[in-house]
Amino acid sequence: MAKTVKMDPTAQGGVVTDPSEIVNENPRKMSEIIADKKAALKTNEELLRALQKNEYDIPFGSVKLYKQVLKFLEKEADWGHTTATGLIMLYSNLKEQQPVTREKDWDGIIKLRGTSITIFWTMITSMKGKGFFAARDFVEMMAAFGSDLSKVVGQVHQDNQALRENHAHMAELDKEVNHPEVILDVAIDKYNEAEEELNKLMDEVDPVVETV
Repeated sequence: MAKTVKMDPTAQGGVVTDPSEIVNENPRKMSEIIADKKAALKTNEELLRALQKNEYDIPFGSVKLYKQVLKFLEKEADWGHTTATGLIMLYSNLKEQQPVTREKDWDGIIKLRGTSITIFWTMITSMKGKGFFAARDFVEMMAAFGSDLSKVVGQVHQDNQALRENHAHMAELDKEVNHPEVILDVAIDKYNEAEEELNKLMDEVDPVVETV
């Protein structure tokens, strides 16, 4: 969106720094901004749905380790208001693959969805215990898949780049819609309705995803 900066010979360098003095050469209509916001919301939904379906291989290696992790999540994992939903999704994701671990030809791989990876990493790296045996089990677990899990977390972060860029685009639209030079061909309430659609969508997904 092209802008013109007013010149002021009395100001230092001759340039006005007050944002209110910035003139928009091509002000857009509110309806155009709303259309862009709805398109961005649709892209956001598509990216989030894809993230919920994407699966990543985690080499648990043994049934013993798989059960150890499940037990930790069931009884000992700490959670807060931003991780409770993620913990439930992670546990369900792991539990649904229990039949696979009972197969004779199981290769030791557990598939976790993208929405579970970050919360899994958070839970594992915050594990605490007491005594020699608990410490030994933790070291064995991290040796089994700690390095691979760290790489997968990096891959999820990379896969989420498009989601972060789309959020940045929506943030720019939020700024533009409040600009005094926007042409109000429709009420701003329509823009707020689009925002409500986003909030409703975010209630349906793992809140941790947004920080990935």
